[in-house]
Amino acid sequence: MLNELPPDNLRKVCDARFIRCKTTEELAPLREIIGQERAVRALKFGLGIRDRGFNIYVAGFPGTGRTTASRQRCSRRAPATQETRAGRGFHPRSRRQ
Repeated sequence: MLNELPPDNLRKVCDARFIRCKTTEELAPLREIIGQERAVRALKFGLGIRDRGFNIYVAGFPGTGRTTASRQRCSRRAPATQETRAGRGFHPRSRRQ
């Protein structure tokens, strides 16, 4: 049987005593994406393919960090070249004929 929830149970409140900073300026930037383990594994897999002529397509809603994460991963794997720049489109010479 389902029970009706009282309004107080519809919202989760964080106890400010557990936060160890006064502002977010005191926090170190994150190095990885939180909650996107599957996407990060897929990106690592795609970047691990050594053959030429493959592309990686990254989908998602705006503002979710997909472009930032892709660029960070690519820059860790190889120096910035025409073929490794994420979010810059496709280079015509990198396509198979």
